Amino acid sequence: MAVFRKEAAETLRDRRTLVAAVLLPVLTMPLVVLVMPVLAARQQEALRDRPVRIVLQGGDAGGLAALGSREGAFRLMSVSEPKAALLRGEIEAILVDRGPAGGNPRVVDAWYDESRPASRAAVQRVAQVAARLMLSDLESAARKGGADLAALAPVVIETRNAASPQRMGGTLLASALPFFLAVWLLLGGQYAALDVGVGERERGSMDALLTAPAPRSAVVSGKFLAVLVPAVLAVGLMLAAGVATLRFGSALLTTSPVEVSLPAGTALKLLLVATMLGGFLSACQLWVSLRARSLREAQQGFTALYLAVALPVMLIPLLGEVSQPWVVFVPVVNAVVVFRGILVGATPLSALAWTAGSLAVLTVPVLCLGTWALASPEQRIR
Repeated sequence: MAVFRKEAAETLRDRRTLVAAVLLPVLTMPLVVLVMPVLAARQQEALRDRPVRIVLQGGDAGGLAALGSREGAFRLMSVSEPKAALLRGEIEAILVDRGPAGGNPRVVDAWYDESRPASRAAVQRVAQVAARLMLSDLESAARKGGADLAALAPVVIETRNAASPQRMGGTLLASALPFFLAVWLLLGGQYAALDVGVGERERGSMDALLTAPAPRSAVVSGKFLAVLVPAVLAVGLMLAAGVATLRFGSALLTTSPVEVSLPAGTALKLLLVATMLGGFLSACQLWVSLRARSLREAQQGFTALYLAVALPVMLIPLLGEVSQPWVVFVPVVNAVVVFRGILVGATPLSALAWTAGSLAVLTVPVLCLGTWALASPEQRIR
């Protein structure tokens, strides 16, 4: 019991332990419980209130397009290649009026891209306007009294998904892989970071290393590679396992035709961005480990770093289609946005290059901080 009281007193005196055990949960839980539902609600509200960009083909859809335009629900567009524009995200839906056949209802094909939330919401808006159009026609017929209700030709909406099975497979991958790519770049290298930093200091081998003629920058570079390599290898294995799992389990997750695959070009793009993000995160982990006075202090720093990565990654899907140009300069966020774009085939090479370049540039000052921590006289005494 006396040993327990002694250890408890030591823990309470350690402010970092109190921050990791008390302050971080107090700050993060309101973010998860309150902010995430608010962002999800705002995304749904934005999709509901924004006019749907629609291309109309084959007729006026029995007044459907006119009613949607008057209500502000539709914004009629004119594009040269509607389906290509739909897949690029330039429009949300295509309405193809097949017209009434005899006494049958008027059929309108609503083409949409199931891989995009905005396009899925657009089809719902079209169905809602069609329902209001039918009620309006019924009310008009009832006011006329003698109108033949059987002569009314209601508009029937038949939805058609323009996304290919390969695109749907990429969307399925994009819903899960970006989070694990970012997190495993941390977890894959954390034990190496602990070992080459605070681990060597506690074993006493750091002092011998510092007496070597090699410059501090070379020492830090070697340690950095020792952290980065296992992180990238772990991500590569996780990526292969994730693709294999979703390929065999996709039928349990969606009823749409899905073909889960990862072409070599897509995999190389993912690994390129993952390596750049891994370099930045490995440098951060190495800096935390080099400046830590004990293994416990380093682990507490890693906990804060994990939360700083995991929370933004969880919030990104709730922000909708992130297209602001400043995103490519925000570490972690930029990589996750590019991961999602690469998997669905919607990321231009310029965005990939800017993201990889900004992560490489941001890695340099963090490595400099690690070199400074290693070379600091105060650090050597520790």
